This record gives sequence, structure tokens and C-alpha cells, in this order.
Amino acid sequence: MFVLDTCAFLTQKHPDGECITVPGIKAEIVNKQSKQYYNNLLSTKLKVLKANSKSYELVIEKSKKTGDYDVLSDVDLDIISLGYETKGTIISDDFAIQNVAMELNINFLSCSGKTIAEKRLWKYKCTACNNVENIKRKDCLICGSTEIRRVKIK
Repeated sequence: MFVLDTCAFLTQKHPDGECITVPGIKAEIVNKQSKQYYNNLLSTKLKVLKANSKSYELVIEKSKKTGDYDVLSDVDLDIISLGYETKGTIISDDFAIQNVAMELNINFLSCSGKTIAEKRLWKYKCTACNNVENIKRKDCLICGSTEIRRVKIK
């Protein structure tokens, strides 16, 4: 079973087989050709499902652990949750989705062929005073600067 992210509809590239996606994907598909492809799949072999809240909560917890939570949309979290719950293979070009999938031992593939090779851990660093935090903030707790950057720690 393959859990399709937006890239699968935009590129029309994904493995053959049983395909599922989440309700929010439809809103992310903006061009006419991709919408038509989505509708064609929906009428044949695509199922739209939503994971349960326990899977969603686990994905949020793990995405906070890896430092990816602040760059993932609700749809991204839904995709990962559905992949976790169904033990499906996630099809996504999004490196943050792939990173959390790797943390949860979920198999993933890419529409473009580009995948991460190793799990990464991220933190947020103030560029003014170098203070490092686990979560993204609007401003630094130490100096008040708003120049906060996501940095790789592993």
C-alpha cells in the first residue's frame, strides 16, 4: 500500500498498487492537470482516509523529537500518521516527512528519486547570541533577536 503526498499528483509518478491519501491533499493540488489526475485515481484505485488521533499524537511527538514539527503542515502530519497506522510506504519528496518517517521506521520513496540517507535532528539557533532551543520561537529568550535559524545537530 502506498500513501501518496502531493508530489505524486503533481508529477503523476508513483508505484503501481493500492494507493491511499488524506483529505487535505485535495486542497494542495492547484493545477488543472494534477486535479484531473487526482480525480481519475479517485474514481479507480485511490482511497481517501484519515489516521486515528493516537497515530497523529505519536507523529507529533516524534516530529518534535527530530525538530521537524515546525516545518510540517497539518497535511504532512496526516500523511505520516496514515503511513504509520497502515504500515504503508509514504511517497513524498518532502525531506521533513521522510525524516519523521525514518524516525518511526516507516518505509518511504520519492517521486523525484531524491531521498534522505540518514535521520537528522534539528534545533533552533539565535544568530545574534547563539542560544539554541528545541522548539522554534518568534524571538530569542536570551537576547530578544528575531533571527532564529533551523540548524542540524546530527
